[in-house]
Amino acid sequence: MDTRVYARTSWPWAGAAVLLFWQTWFLCHVYATERSAVRWTCDSDGCGTDDLAGGALLFAALSAVGAVLRAAPFLGAAGAAGLAVLLAGLGLLVGREDDHAVVVAHGLVVLGALLLLAGTTRALRPTNPDRYRELYPELEPDTDGAADTGRDPARELDKDPAMAATTGATARAATGPVAEPGASRLPLRALLRLAVAPGTLGAAVLGAAAVAALVYGAFEGPRWLMMLGLNATLTLLVMLARLRLRHRPGVARGPVDPGRAAHAPAWLHSVRARGATFVFDLTVLPDAGPPYRIEVEHPLDLQDARTPRAAVVRHEPRRPWRVELPLRPPADTLARARAAARDAGGAPPAPRLRVPAPGTPAVLVAALLAAALLTVLAVT
Repeated sequence: MDTRVYARTSWPWAGAAVLLFWQTWFLCHVYATERSAVRWTCDSDGCGTDDLAGGALLFAALSAVGAVLRAAPFLGAAGAAGLAVLLAGLGLLVGREDDHAVVVAHGLVVLGALLLLAGTTRALRPTNPDRYRELYPELEPDTDGAADTGRDPARELDKDPAMAATTGATARAATGPVAEPGASRLPLRALLRLAVAPGTLGAAVLGAAAVAALVYGAFEGPRWLMMLGLNATLTLLVMLARLRLRHRPGVARGPVDPGRAAHAPAWLHSVRARGATFVFDLTVLPDAGPPYRIEVEHPLDLQDARTPRAAVVRHEPRRPWRVELPLRPPADTLARARAAARDAGGAPPAPRLRVPAPGTPAVLVAALLAAALLTVLAVT
């Protein structure tokens, strides 16, 4: 897994890292400019203050650590640490008087610049993909479109018995109608229905409020509103990133809602092994709507689909990217699938369905709501 695939599948990590870097600089700036005006209240239990500058340095250190952890997959550990230290040093230099702290701030700037330079130099070298597989074992290499490249991992497993024994099964390829290279379809109608769903609207309102509080607080509003919006936005970005971490654009998502499920016949193009699971490359033939091609992962070939080159899937018609292989498919639908597979030679190619990443409708609606809210605040 290289950094480009990581960024494409989990871009919210990058957004969270940027906000944490900015918060590191801001807190160091607050400490440098307002520490002398902090009023401390002391009693028998110790001293404390309500001013942000009193604990800004501690919060800045925690923010820097979080920024390094979030940015390390993109910049490398040395580059991320160097950027955090550099921003902290620059924040401490702003508004400082000529005292001993200036020496410390300059030292941090020099150290951060050196680390950032070392990290950048290392990042320009060829990347070893195994390094990211070790750091992020939950991420799999991007294999979207592998069936259209002429390279079939299933046949490679058949040729190499040792590799087949390692995966625990031999995947056998099956032929059928193939999608045209580059042909894909985005389920816009399904996305629009999902965008107005209550759950999507609720998440979008929270995201819009957090972003609006951050932007408005940074320019005109009180500082506490900015800090509240900043950390709320960070929390939502991390939650979104966790949802998107295992997303693959061409692989079906689950689970399928039993109340909305429908069975449909499908053609089987190929079966290949991916880790401990099989990847079934299918063209789904829904009762309503045009056929579409999608990949479904399952640990077993429940329906012996490789032999007749046909399968039955359970899917949600309103969310066509939710597809799974049922354990006991209806006999009539299975018969239709096998009949369709026998007549698949002259069938037109089906476009591959572009599976939207989790949270995509909520992000788009939140962006529109945030823009509208900021426009209202700006004109009033």
